[in-house]
Amino acid sequence: MRTKSSLTRRKVLYSPQFKNTRHNASVMAKASKLGSLVYSALPAYWRQGWMYRSFTGEAYTMLKAGKKEEEIQQLLIQRYVAPLVNKQPENANFAPLNKAPKRAYRKLDTDYWSKKIVKAARRKARKEQTLYHAGILARASKIGSKLYRHLSGPDKRRGTYWQLTAWAMQLLKDEWDEANIIAELLRTLPGYRPQKCLQSVSPQSSGGLLVHPKGQFYFITSLYKRFAPAITVQLAATICMHNVSLVPASYRH
Repeated sequence: MRTKSSLTRRKVLYSPQFKNTRHNASVMAKASKLGSLVYSALPAYWRQGWMYRSFTGEAYTMLKAGKKEEEIQQLLIQRYVAPLVNKQPENANFAPLNKAPKRAYRKLDTDYWSKKIVKAARRKARKEQTLYHAGILARASKIGSKLYRHLSGPDKRRGTYWQLTAWAMQLLKDEWDEANIIAELLRTLPGYRPQKCLQSVSPQSSGGLLVHPKGQFYFITSLYKRFAPAITVQLAATICMHNVSLVPASYRH
């Protein structure tokens, strides 16, 4: 059974043993205010919860190093807020939303409407953030669909498409171009080789084998040839002349 602790509120607030604890708590209070100011200065569509925690952590480190609050706030805003505010988001990143006209109200109760305005601002920020992420996800899903076409066999499953879409969405948030994203992720696909490196080589008869970009197809011979003596067939091989490691050993000279 656990015993009751001797630690009390009064001991934490006034005891010399907790002097460092009180000091660190006051520094964290200042850092949290600085993190909140920087977080509020961000565009509504860009805010995420982890950003506030990151700003607070950086402010706490700078305060411990001896920097002043005004200097820290200016540095964080210049580092994280200024690049986003100066560069307005493209309209293509926002999903369309049909807005109905609102009815005009007479705002007689000032207390009620002041609280309502705050809630409306928060709701508008969440809606703007949702629309931004929806637009990014729509573009990422198209990129994931294009990459998914190059997969075959056991790699072609729903989880792989989701993973490709997630990677594309993260790169779109980092302001990558769609063509660059496709070119970068295409090289990570299993079994992918550029089209210029693909050429068919069949040193002997392929024996009813047709090599196609989408796979290999076998032909069934006519009845009077089905029971002919078995013929040793060496399948056509697809080799890459630009990468020696991809060339079969039998074709290396």
